[in-house]
Amino acid sequence: MEAAFDVFTAFALQLFIIVDPIAGVPVFLAITPDNTPQERRAMAIRGCLVAFAVLVFFLLFGRMVMNYFGIETPAVRICGGLLLFVISLEMLYGRPTGTGTSRREERLAEVKEDISITPLAFPLLAGPGAIATCLIFAEHARTAASLLALLGGSAAVFFVSCLFLLRADTLLRLLGTLGTAIVTRLMGLVLAFLSVQYVIDGIRSAFRL
Repeated sequence: MEAAFDVFTAFALQLFIIVDPIAGVPVFLAITPDNTPQERRAMAIRGCLVAFAVLVFFLLFGRMVMNYFGIETPAVRICGGLLLFVISLEMLYGRPTGTGTSRREERLAEVKEDISITPLAFPLLAGPGAIATCLIFAEHARTAASLLALLGGSAAVFFVSCLFLLRADTLLRLLGTLGTAIVTRLMGLVLAFLSVQYVIDGIRSAFRL
């Protein structure tokens, strides 16, 4: 039970950093300028549910997909670590991540009636970074308890993310632009440490060091 709780905690914290719903709040407001509060609420809930479903798929079937293509665990850890490191640098420098929504996608979203699937669910919430994190953790989910811990961690992250989006106006007023930037940079620093450790672990595993 303690091991499953450790898996839940580690996965939920890292996934929360990757999803970064705090930084997603101003983006969500920017791409829904003409929507009513009721429409925003419906899109936030729908987007979080779809993003959760995407990550559940990779948690349950990610290993099967990797095996089909002959991709081994060290490759997943090294590639995932490099991808997460790039994302962490963009977070540290306060730039929109390349794996998130592009400016073009945000402009297109502003004229869409429903942005819950794209760009909200993918790539804003369940982007490549979140998928890579799921693949890395799923490689070590050898028991039913650890798999349930990963599913629970993912559910917890998107539940919190949904709450943030539902209270986007209030949260943005409380944090402000400066507060949001500070939190994002701190999360980016932690993610940089984690991503480098993934690469080191992958290299050790590949070369049996």
